[in-house]
Amino acid sequence: MKSGYKYLLMLGGIVLPAVSGCDLDEVSYSQVTPDTFFTSRENTYAVLARPFTHWKHYIDQGRERYRWWELTTDEMCCPQRGSDFYNGGAEQQLWYHQWTPEHTYLEALYNNTLQGVAYALAAREDLSALDYSRLGMSEEEKRNQLGQLDGIIGYFYLMGLDLFGGLPIYTSSSDDVKPRSTERELFTHVETLLTNAIAELPAKATLNEKSDGYMRKATAAVLLARLYFNAEKYLVDRNTPEEPADLQGVDYFSMCEKICQDLIDGVYGPYDVEKEWNTVFGFDNDVSEESVWAVPCQTTYIECDYWYRYMMPYNAHVYFNIEKHTAYNGYMLTPSLKPDGSLYSEYKLGRTASKFNDADLRKRPYHYLGNRQYEGMFLMGELVNPDTGEACVGNKSHAGKTINLVDQVALLSEGGDPSSLESNMKTGEENSGFRLVKWPVPDQNDVSIRWDPDYVYIRFAEVYYMLAECKMRKGEKGEAASLINYVRARNFTGRMDPDPVTEENLDMYRMLDEWMIEFLGESRRRTDLIRWDQFTEGEWWDHKPTKDKKLNRFPIPTSAITASGGLVEQTPGY
Repeated sequence: MKSGYKYLLMLGGIVLPAVSGCDLDEVSYSQVTPDTFFTSRENTYAVLARPFTHWKHYIDQGRERYRWWELTTDEMCCPQRGSDFYNGGAEQQLWYHQWTPEHTYLEALYNNTLQGVAYALAAREDLSALDYSRLGMSEEEKRNQLGQLDGIIGYFYLMGLDLFGGLPIYTSSSDDVKPRSTERELFTHVETLLTNAIAELPAKATLNEKSDGYMRKATAAVLLARLYFNAEKYLVDRNTPEEPADLQGVDYFSMCEKICQDLIDGVYGPYDVEKEWNTVFGFDNDVSEESVWAVPCQTTYIECDYWYRYMMPYNAHVYFNIEKHTAYNGYMLTPSLKPDGSLYSEYKLGRTASKFNDADLRKRPYHYLGNRQYEGMFLMGELVNPDTGEACVGNKSHAGKTINLVDQVALLSEGGDPSSLESNMKTGEENSGFRLVKWPVPDQNDVSIRWDPDYVYIRFAEVYYMLAECKMRKGEKGEAASLINYVRARNFTGRMDPDPVTEENLDMYRMLDEWMIEFLGESRRRTDLIRWDQFTEGEWWDHKPTKDKKLNRFPIPTSAITASGGLVEQTPGY
């Protein structure tokens, strides 16, 4: 890679369209070398920031990543609504687990994952060769920056392991194309990277330290705990996907448990679970004690609005009392009710809204109260703004009518006997499904803070839930229940939970329910289902079990195999 282009890419520079009509001096590009570029402390952070900018895109604007982790599961779906969201059957293929190596969303998922590795490797090479003392910087600052890059490389490879299994392992930006590794090889590589990062990264100093988007020791520790937490599913060799994992006598759940307990004990810095459910999602969550790793967001600067655009009804801006904001009326909670209004009681998975206790403070229509305060986590029922009285009306099948969101999917507007109506991914309407409002939207009076809530990607509540499941799996259900209830209590008035987890009611399905309702819409459901063998074995609304374990991993896109000259092999079974 030529040095000039390398640094322009690092800084997000545009080389061609912006300079038409100007004389280009090619010599100036060749003069941008490590020696001439790194002239100040700021230069090092400019290079360090590039892979983290890509991470922000991967998390917040990465439609493909969100779709593959959410729309393939029992908690969220995107049904066809008339002519909307058919997209050549793309969303339905995800829902029915019928994807192929040519799926329209697959190439971007694969490329964006490995692109994160590439950006970080290029940055690490140059920073590792730099004499920091020449810039008035210390060796500690150098170790911190290199630890950040080890951590982000480990993160992207962990995502690749979770999504695809073994991948080519690159250690230099100048490496030739490499063949696909085994799962064990990539697992070990991720483990080494994250362990190195923990040793070099700084710890969070104070409980309410401001988040800046970079990693701390606890960030890498939680990622390492995730690796161990799912090790039994990651360590199934790609050549024998039906066989049990070869764990080599290692109890990875115990290793995860140790890290989680250390995190709670403050070994990696001070963190805690917020006392109110919505503080960690709110407008000042950049100083939340529960935030472990967050994408910094700010109105007119870095706006995290992907969830709004793909989740909300077309005219949701009227309900929120804001200026018109693009909404596609797509993603929704998997329905709890049949067309006749009765519960899908035959399914233990899915029926998302019904899993929230009616006393749960989150199970209310979203309402912005002013002064950065709000209540409720869903759009549900009649969408009439409680302050202005204005109604959100439909654009298509419900044109001119107030949208009344129902926890059902069926062509109810066509009339007839509801019990005879079909309910599937092809029968959605404009008002089908409750919508998630996990990140608050202020009204027009507070437009200056519209997109200020950070996207908290790792929350400390996850540490409690991982620890709880580890204890549950070794028979310590009482301790597991206490850990979950510590988090659950904040969702009820006076912390009085009418349906706490107990030693008696904690089983696989209750554990999966607790993961669902706490982390709904946070891009982890697919991994949780796989860990419990329910991704291919489970049944929920309009989804029959495939009983095909190869689907726990996605195929490598055909374009990537072609580009590698056949060195990168296809996932077995595809």
